[in-house]
Amino acid sequence: MLTITVTTIEREVAKITDATQITLPTIEGEITILPNHIPLMSVLGLGEVVIKKSDGSVQNLFVDGGIIQVNGSSIELLANMAERAEDIDAAKVEEAKRRAEKLLQEKPIDIDIAQVEASLQRELIRLNVTKKLGKLSPQS
Repeated sequence: MLTITVTTIEREVAKITDATQITLPTIEGEITILPNHIPLMSVLGLGEVVIKKSDGSVQNLFVDGGIIQVNGSSIELLANMAERAEDIDAAKVEEAKRRAEKLLQEKPIDIDIAQVEASLQRELIRLNVTKKLGKLSPQS
């Protein structure tokens, strides 16, 4: 079994003690970690974290940067930003997505297009995480 802790500077987002695997984004690509993984430290990327638990259920989270440390059966994600799928307000995400898309269409001079594109990408990933919530097993 894996023990997974997901923490931001503000709070502990999740602590799961019965995980069988975790798939997460790094800046070099997506990786999956199973029990007895070699020690690892890496930079956490932007994307979705999928944690499979021993009872067959799945916990989905959104993360935006940070550090991952694997030591034996313990995995720590120290994230710049992290949200559990059930904590994401899909309506607010949709609104933020619409605002970003509108700005990209209008291209006003006083905005940083790269920043708006990054914001849009972040909102699309958050939206994808919330859409999976209804299709998965119960979560804790």
